[in-house]
Amino acid sequence: MHDFDGLAKKFKRLSDEGINQILRNIAEAVGETLLNLVVDEIDKQELIDTGLMWNSFSRGEDANVWEWDVDRNAISIEVGSNLPYARHLNDGYTIHKAHFVPGFWRANGQFVYDPNSRTGFMAKPREFVGRRYFDIAVEELEGGMNALIIKRLEKELERMLS
Repeated sequence: MHDFDGLAKKFKRLSDEGINQILRNIAEAVGETLLNLVVDEIDKQELIDTGLMWNSFSRGEDANVWEWDVDRNAISIEVGSNLPYARHLNDGYTIHKAHFVPGFWRANGQFVYDPNSRTGFMAKPREFVGRRYFDIAVEELEGGMNALIIKRLEKELERMLS
């Protein structure tokens, strides 16, 4: 004989509190996955970074964006970086007039920005093509989104119903 009362209680618990928690857990997993894909793409493209941008795409780090919007009909999550140069590097930018950038060059050829330095270089007018690292990560996530959601949903249901 099957325990239909126990199954009914599990479904009631699932309907009362579980669906919102499952949706939130799935959204968090998708957000974490996107941030990981962004960091992977930054690494693949070997973009110059002091670690600030890389860390800004880690949940809970400085300049990270991790914002929830929960209402009656939807749960959404916004992830990304608040560093201005993260957007410039993704979208591209133009230097319209020459200006001095204070800092110094390390022996390995890496430039270190230092606003108090008397040395530095002149940035000349020119355009920089965006590297689209964030866009590429989103496209990669969208390609596997359904599989990720199904896998996460199965895991959440198993957790709630066991």
